[in-house]
Amino acid sequence: MILLWCAVAVLTFAWFAGDAVLGGIVAPQLFQHARAENVGDAFAGLVFGDVLNRWVVVAGLICVIPTVCLLAAATGRALKLGGKRAAWLPAIACVVLLAMHATTVTFVKEGNKIASQLRKSPDPERQLEFKTGFHERSRMIFTLEMLVALSVAVGAAIAAKRAGTVMDSSPQPPASRIPRTTV
Repeated sequence: MILLWCAVAVLTFAWFAGDAVLGGIVAPQLFQHARAENVGDAFAGLVFGDVLNRWVVVAGLICVIPTVCLLAAATGRALKLGGKRAAWLPAIACVVLLAMHATTVTFVKEGNKIASQLRKSPDPERQLEFKTGFHERSRMIFTLEMLVALSVAVGAAIAAKRAGTVMDSSPQPPASRIPRTTV
């Protein structure tokens, strides 16, 4: 169980870190560079939208799906060993991760669809609403996603530590009872 919880912690932390790097480093640098080169925020937004679209696919395949599978395994094991009460936390984490990622994927796809429509037929009022409103909602959704991923990472790290503590405290036979073999 230690390896399972460590894997969940690593995968969800990688998901969190990817979101943090994109939102905290890539996006600001991209927009700053676009302004410096006088290509405009709209171009930077299109590029970042494409990057974001690829990231949600990669994050889903590399981080979310394996994590959900591991959490499902943890749920099954907890159900088998400890009953329903022991299984509710990994089961809820599994559902919350899936729901959060589905929300993010849907939101990014919708944003790319609207951006594509605005490229084909520019409407200044709709563009302004998209630029401000979509950005605010995007920031909120990705912040929530990062909190979910970080919460699961911390919870999995705690579970791994507890699993290690349980293993360390399991009764061991006295040293005098351990059979010795001679070579």
